[in-house]
Order: sequence, then structure tokens, then C-alpha cells
Amino acid sequence: METNLCLEVTQSHPDLVIHVKEVTLGEENRKKMDLVKRKLEKTNITKAACALLNSGGGVIEIQMANNSDHPVEMGLDLEQSLRELIQSSDLQTFFETQQRGKHFYIFVKSWTCGPRSGSAKPRICSQNSSLYRRSGTSVIEMNFIDAFTFLKDKKSVKCSLTDEGTPPAKKSKTMHQNNPELKSASEIFQCEKLEYGQILPFPESTYIEFKQFSTKKIQNYIKNIIPEYVSAFANTLGGYLFIGVDNETKEVQGCPKNNVDRNSLERVVNEVISKLPVFHFCSSEGKVSPQTKVIDVFHEGNLHGYLCVIKVEAFCCAVFSEDPTSWMVDKEKGIYNLTTKEWVDIMMDAGPEAAANNLCEDFESQLSLSNSPPCCRPVYSKKGLEDKADLQKRLFAGEKTFARQ
Repeated sequence: METNLCLEVTQSHPDLVIHVKEVTLGEENRKKMDLVKRKLEKTNITKAACALLNSGGGVIEIQMANNSDHPVEMGLDLEQSLRELIQSSDLQTFFETQQRGKHFYIFVKSWTCGPRSGSAKPRICSQNSSLYRRSGTSVIEMNFIDAFTFLKDKKSVKCSLTDEGTPPAKKSKTMHQNNPELKSASEIFQCEKLEYGQILPFPESTYIEFKQFSTKKIQNYIKNIIPEYVSAFANTLGGYLFIGVDNETKEVQGCPKNNVDRNSLERVVNEVISKLPVFHFCSSEGKVSPQTKVIDVFHEGNLHGYLCVIKVEAFCCAVFSEDPTSWMVDKEKGIYNLTTKEWVDIMMDAGPEAAANNLCEDFESQLSLSNSPPCCRPVYSKKGLEDKADLQKRLFAGEKTFARQ
């Protein structure tokens, strides 16, 4: 469980109360703050709000760092962070505020996924989905509406077949064979060496991305970029990530051998990829497994450095860059981040209650999950019962039969 000394869950209060220490409030006061501290405070408030939204609601009790004899507002950056969290311009939908002396309170309502402003929301509130996809030559993180749609589509086909009835890997391979740019990229991927300054015969596209080794901290650079790009290619139609190519000139530059060696480059790439979370709706339990190729780059006959190419196939289900950023809270565990599996189970209602639904064909739902908060469970009654007395008779008869056995 992640621990944060600035956030404390009050044990004695009957409601969920998260106490946040020393936060500067008021727009003018926040403008004067150190940027790092300002960002940390915003992160803590957003984290507390998300956790309470997903846990039935509660109160954020903020201990104000600044002295003020008059009421102050939160600050525009904090308001904007809360708006982005609920993806709505109407803060009053989920939040109310009140100041009492040196304490500022944010009253948080329970998250609901029912129709608001004409659209339905997913069953859980999240700051980030950690799901990426390709859009043209860009990598885009899916917001939770897009993520919900993406996962719902994957679940509906059980990820075994595409909508045309072709397995995703075969479809991706067929598209690559029919695309001249991808055919050229495949030929480069097979190379053992390239020349420094050599211009690649294809541009960036939905299937191809060029990145430069623009820093001496190669390992940190790779750890930062690979999760998003591998997730994006895997969740779309696959493709190639070329690390060591100028994205404007398409020139091969590679990484100077003085900054990294071949073995450490391969090791870091494989370690990062192996940690990417995946979620399966199909029977497969495999992880994403791109092919990595480190190509020698020569300059005037001498080894200059290395070009790293990662070939990613379209994945059967969903590949995340990391666990989604979504919190819950209780008095025993405190505030905790959901795992990828927990997040998808709640998002798609794929937990134990989903299996129970399949066993309840003889029952009808009295309390649906379609518009409910994340922690709610369905309520059923026996079909055809007209009143409570009928139900009691049936239950009593069942108990007598069980007792005789």
C-alpha cells in the first residue's frame, strides 16, 4: 500500500474523512508558491478526492498553511484538477466546500455512473487510464470514457477474433505485408548494421515512430518512453518504434557507444517491457512480447553507436503502460491505488457479481448496477413473486427440506 505522510484517514469519525496537512489556499497565495510544492499539494487533493468518490463519498479536511482572517477560495489550479478528475465543468455535481477558521472542507459525494449531461460514465473515477493508442503519428492516452469503450469492445468479441473474423495478429501481419512503408521498416529491422546519417525510406505513421537518443541518461529515457509507445502500438494495429532516428530528417543517428553498451540497452528494454500490465478477456494468459533489435551504427568505417528497434504486434486484449491511476480508501487500509485487474473488474463489472449474474436467470434485478457507485452490489428477487409473504413461504419451505436432508 502506498503511504503518504501528508494524507491521513481519520479513524474515529463515523464517515470517511481524509486529513490533508498544510495546504496553501487562495488564488493569489498559490501563484506565489514554489512550483514543486504547489504540484504536490494539488496531487494530494486530487488523490484524496478520487479515493472518496470511489469509496462512497466523505470529507477532505484541509489544514490551511496560510493565515487568513477572511474566507478564501481553493485556487484555480485545484479547481481545475477536480474538474479534470470528474471530466465535467460542474464541480457541484460531486463537490461542496466550506471554510471554518484554519480548516477548509471539501465534501465529496459518491461517484455515480448514471446519465449526466446526456451521457453515461464508467463505474469508477480515475485520474489516468494508463491505456494508450496510436492516432495518426501521435500517441494518445485514452480518457476513462475512451478506455471504457475500448475495453467494452474487447470484451464483446472476447479478443479472439476481430470484427472481420480474423485473429488480430494475422490481420496485423496481412496489413503489414500490403503496406510498402511497413515492408521497408521490416527490411530495416532485419539489418545488422546501418550508416550514420543514412536516411530511412519511410516517414512516421500510425505504424512507425521515430525517437532520438537526446540525453546521456539513456536508461531513464527508455524507461519513460517505452511503456506508452508499446502500449499504444499493441492496443492499435502494431508497428515499429525506432529509437535513434531524427523524426524530422529521418536520419539514422543511433546512441553513441560511449553512453551505452549493447547488452545494457537490450536488458533495460526487455525489463521495461516485461513489467507492462495486461488484462485478458480471452483464455490467453500471455504478456505482451515485442521483438527487440539492436543495430550497429557505423560512421566512416568505425562503430559509432546503436539503433534500437522494437517491433510490436497487435495484442489480443489490453496492454497498459502501468497500473491505472485510481484510488480507493477505507479506515483499515487507508488510501490505496487499484491494481490493473481490480480497476478493469470494477470498470467492466467483471468481478464475482458478474459470474453470479449468470446464475440468476430465475431472478430479476431489483437494484441495478448500471447507475450505481463502485462498491455497490446487485439486489435480486425471485421472478413472479407478488409480495414478501410469498418469498417467506418459499424460503421457509426450503429450510425445512434442507433440515430433513
